[in-house]
Amino acid sequence: MTWFFDGNNLMGFLRRDAGRGSRESFLEWLLERGVPSPAVVVFDGPPPPEAAASQLRRGKASVLYAGKATADSAILARVRPGDRVVTADRELALRCRDRRAQVVAPARFFASMKPNRTEGGEKPSTTAVDVEAWLEFFRHDPEE
Repeated sequence: MTWFFDGNNLMGFLRRDAGRGSRESFLEWLLERGVPSPAVVVFDGPPPPEAAASQLRRGKASVLYAGKATADSAILARVRPGDRVVTADRELALRCRDRRAQVVAPARFFASMKPNRTEGGEKPSTTAVDVEAWLEFFRHDPEE
């Protein structure tokens, strides 16, 4: 099962200080909080001119730029039954469901993510509670 993230669409859900400013800041924000694997973040348009081939793989996530196509069409060309797609785009969501993929609302997905850092500036520790919360999230059917 692959997770697809509708990059430009999701950036609109975030405050500027939470990764909304640029594609790069959104990727950093997303990766710092942990993403399920395998994950593909899809953006509209071409990659930035300074993007090196190494930037197309970031941590657990692959980054795909749709080029002259749209992110929606790039996702639809790759999504398979059982994959999960995080988007607020209603048309894309319907078309993904037609392909038997699961659609996760951005607010729900973002609410499940771990915070970047604790107030003291340290990274939060991983506990059994964190693992159980993730397992429960992935077990849950988003259509319920």
